[in-house]
Amino acid sequence: MDDIKTIINDTVNSTVLKMKMAGLLKDNRKTAMEKLEELLRNYPIFKEITDQEYTVKLVGKVNKALEKISDDPYYDVIKLFYFENKSREFIALEYGCTETTISRNKTRLLNEIKPMLFSDDVIYELFL
Repeated sequence: MDDIKTIINDTVNSTVLKMKMAGLLKDNRKTAMEKLEELLRNYPIFKEITDQEYTVKLVGKVNKALEKISDDPYYDVIKLFYFENKSREFIALEYGCTETTISRNKTRLLNEIKPMLFSDDVIYELFL
């Protein structure tokens, strides 16, 4: 009976590992993108907090990352979407383009700043 349990356990563990490596199973961790989007949504509130050392440091890091993309023609998409809660439709009208163009460029810009703020998570996602 113990031999059967061992075989079953080894088979299940091997299968789960293969599924994780193939990206078929997701753990409960938030992805770097999910964390970044949550951070950006809360950024206006964080900027107002000046008496918490960690928050002040985090705001500085976000400022530095945003500064790196500030010359991009679609930079304001980040501000409008995350800081002012504007819809893709509204932003597309402002830019005179499609919502798809807004989404594509928003994702592109997020992918540029994601490694600056969540490098450990990006590396984890690349290799696991």
